[in-house]
Amino acid sequence: MPAPTRQVFTYGAWVFDVDHAMRLLGEHPRAIEQTSVADWVAAYHLSLLRPDGEDRSWYPIFGPDQSHFSAEHAMHADLDRPVIIALLESDSGPARLLIDGVHRMYRAMVEGRPTLPAYVLTIAETAAIREY
Repeated sequence: MPAPTRQVFTYGAWVFDVDHAMRLLGEHPRAIEQTSVADWVAAYHLSLLRPDGEDRSWYPIFGPDQSHFSAEHAMHADLDRPVIIALLESDSGPARLLIDGVHRMYRAMVEGRPTLPAYVLTIAETAAIREY
């Protein structure tokens, strides 16, 4: 029996262990927040992803590209399941990074939803799940 696939999110040279994030959320419950779909659509250029997967002529600086995206999968994604947002330290204050839920964001965009439920990790939790 093959080992289960490990879920990670890659941002440049950084890799975030999404499975570890889910375990932390289970161990340290928190309130669910609402996050703007339009903000993530703009940040990750989700409106440029094509359902047929044929246009692989562009690649974003970060976020999904056609080689890691399935519109068919996205349209079956559970929009009630919270996405996961990591907090990164930056000079101007905490920066948010969507590390789990791109397919849900795409479906929410297609269906015109303004927000999705989200869990937000702390800066310390984000550091704990980031692989160097």
